[in-house]
Amino acid sequence: MQLITNRLILREYAKNDKHNLYALFTEKFAFTYEAHLPKKISDMDVYLNFHLENAQTTNRTHYYYVIELQETHEFIGSIGYAFANEININGIDGWVMELEYYLLEKYWGMGYMPEALRKILSTAFEKNNILKIFAQCHKDNPKSEMVMIKCGMIKSTNQPEPKKYNGVVKENVRYEITADCFIPPHQ
Repeated sequence: MQLITNRLILREYAKNDKHNLYALFTEKFAFTYEAHLPKKISDMDVYLNFHLENAQTTNRTHYYYVIELQETHEFIGSIGYAFANEININGIDGWVMELEYYLLEKYWGMGYMPEALRKILSTAFEKNNILKIFAQCHKDNPKSEMVMIKCGMIKSTNQPEPKKYNGVVKENVRYEITADCFIPPHQ
């Protein structure tokens, strides 16, 4: 599946994305704060195979995309979401999803991530019976926090416990949005 915004193409992971994703995941900022991302090129095969195989299943649980510039098809980042748990809100059954996004540092501050995130939120709410989506970032990552705020997400009353990353305890902040509060982007 491919999603299009005004300036971006969001396309599902492919086997040949290995080196671009590795470069993204090993940039200083991602490497410092995201312990679950592959840190060695040899780990990328396992990571990619999981996502490629999951995309082929009937009970799909993960939706991850490469972010490319429309004009040049240049790789600039990754965004995706995974099923977290089932919930019932006001008598309606649905899913909660956890969202992740990463952008090469040279593209920060250009509005690409809010544009990609709005498209992902819209797609998740419209196509996957999602009732709530949440994302987390580190307390000392105000740019990521601002992306969530720009997309209508609000700070959750249920904040995560601090975690240890590379030997240092870091605090995360959690933002969320429900389907009934989301305003789809205009294209």
